[in-house]
Amino acid sequence: MSQATTADVSAVIAQATADRKVSSAESLGVPREIADLVAAAGFQATTGTITFAGQYATGTYAVQYNDQNGGFSSEWPQWAFELAKDALLGNRRVWVASNGEPFGANLVFVMIFP
Repeated sequence: MSQATTADVSAVIAQATADRKVSSAESLGVPREIADLVAAAGFQATTGTITFAGQYATGTYAVQYNDQNGGFSSEWPQWAFELAKDALLGNRRVWVASNGEPFGANLVFVMIFP
C-alpha cells in the first residue's frame, strides 16, 4: 500500500474517532459508524487476538493474528508489531484493518481494545 493511501485512510479514521462520544452499547466493540467507514474505503477489518509476537535474528518482526477466519502469521512492520506485542502482553483483543488478508504488508491500522 502506498504511503499516500495509508495517510488518507489514517486521516479518515482519525477524523471519525476524534472527540467522539461512544454510547454504552458500543463500548465493547467497534462502533458501527467507524466500521462502516473502513468497509466503505475498501478495507477488510476484523477483531481478534495475537497468538505470538517476536523478532527474528535478521531484525524483522513476526506476528500471528487470529480472527474468526483463522490465523495469519507474517512479518509485520515495527509500528504494528509494537501494538501487537502490547496487546499480547496485556491479554487484549485487537481490531486490525488491511488491504486484503491481514498479513503485515497489507496492514492499514491496528487498534487495541481495553
